[in-house]
Amino acid sequence: MSDSSVRKFIIGRGTWCVLSLLAACLLWMSCAPRLCAQENPAASGGAAAAADPSALPSDNSLTTMFPHEEWDRLWLSGQANFISQWHPEFHSPYQGKNSLTPEAQDATSRVLTLYTGWRATNTTEFLCDVQETGGHGLSEALGAAGFFNLDVVRNPLLSKAPYVARLMWHQVIALSGKKVLAERGPYSLFRELPERRLEVRFGKFSMVDFFDLNSYGTDSSLQFMNWAVDNNGAYDYAADTRG
Repeated sequence: MSDSSVRKFIIGRGTWCVLSLLAACLLWMSCAPRLCAQENPAASGGAAAAADPSALPSDNSLTTMFPHEEWDRLWLSGQANFISQWHPEFHSPYQGKNSLTPEAQDATSRVLTLYTGWRATNTTEFLCDVQETGGHGLSEALGAAGFFNLDVVRNPLLSKAPYVARLMWHQVIALSGKKVLAERGPYSLFRELPERRLEVRFGKFSMVDFFDLNSYGTDSSLQFMNWAVDNNGAYDYAADTRG
């Protein structure tokens, strides 16, 4: 087996740690009993919700691999994203050190994310996401302005160790007493919110988690992978290495 073949199958120690943590979390979610009672209008005897259960938001709308318990105050989920790409040999009469190399090559990137959250009260919650990124892009993500893999880290010397991708405090300030139903997700655990409100987020997160979202190119796991169609296409130069 050649050195290049061996390299493709080597997985760093940090990657194994994150994979093991994700597997343990998935196993825990599939086996653990409910930690907290569900707090929703149907469970508390709300007449409108009981009459129309479909009006309630459901966490089941998210893509999941295993059946799991739903916890009202806690959120624990994981995501693993691998993108493998290849191109054949092509003619390139002009090239430099930052060009797309003309030799046939393949490359695989990976992004592993662990989403966690705790809703302390009906207006306060804390969210923390741990992430690990690695692998390689074709030509180390050089040679194309609109690169064809959103998940590639463009600095090959960047550490592959897991890091805190998001750490935020989310505070809701009610401006009215009327409540509306809300759908839970990794960035908000509330099942209902005041109809008129102010929301304050403080901590570490990406602006494109909430603003200027592109309906067709925001999530490389389910949508287009090209860098040029990610949100408005200009964040590559305004952001740091990991966005």
